[in-house]
Amino acid sequence: MEGSRSGLGQFFILLKEYYYIIASDKKNLFVSLLFPIAAAAIVIWVAGEKMFVSNEMTVSSCLVLASAAIWGGLFNSIQTVVKERANIKRDYVNGIKLRSYIASRVVIQFLICAVQSAILMLSIPGIQTVHGNELPAEGLLCSSVYLEYYIDILLLMLAADMMGLMISCIVKKEETASVLSPYILIAQLIFSGALFQMKGVAEYFSKLMISRWGMEALGSTSRINDIPYQVQLDFPQLGRLYQGLEMFNAEADHLRQTWYALLGFMIIFIVVGDILLHRVSRDSR
Repeated sequence: MEGSRSGLGQFFILLKEYYYIIASDKKNLFVSLLFPIAAAAIVIWVAGEKMFVSNEMTVSSCLVLASAAIWGGLFNSIQTVVKERANIKRDYVNGIKLRSYIASRVVIQFLICAVQSAILMLSIPGIQTVHGNELPAEGLLCSSVYLEYYIDILLLMLAADMMGLMISCIVKKEETASVLSPYILIAQLIFSGALFQMKGVAEYFSKLMISRWGMEALGSTSRINDIPYQVQLDFPQLGRLYQGLEMFNAEADHLRQTWYALLGFMIIFIVVGDILLHRVSRDSR
């Protein structure tokens, strides 16, 4: 690439180049689109029967959605930079602006996540159609609850995608990136706040996880605190036995906070990834 080109000019060239790379890899593209379809089907057929009916199953369904969004985002980008590292180092020496490179990857990844999130969000109307479950009448911040679910999922998937991009800027081998992926997902699930109650240090650590904020967003939109537990459904005479969790507060300000947090994570991941990628000139590989 010509070093004399402006950063914007390099950006458009890199954008076009990356588009053709993604479009030509039909197998990988097929898998990236098949995954959210499979995840949506699992939510509808396995967990969807009692979503919005039972508190526990609604939490489980939201966790499946969050896990799918995180895994999909990581899968999209965690090898994006590392597998091109040798070419990036060569182009950097010849004058490529690495911020243009990162920006081109971010834009294409955003488009991929936008499509995947739309597919994953279809599990919500799918549950309503297949099982007849009653959804919230409207969102907390959006007039359409479907749009609000879409934003919840998209922001979480984008945060995971940018985290994968950052990791891809750090590691020097594709194998390392592949090995790290499942461990990252496991850590995200454990500290999501959905499987275990977070207390003390664990609570603070949980708030450093994108899964926690994704679960808070999905749980708030789902009005989890207003949904009875299974024991209350089985024994209505017991009345309300449990207090709702603060992380699932169905308030507009709370949901807005989760969206800002996920946007903040995205920005941090992009900036850190860009800083680390500028060390490529010292790469001795």
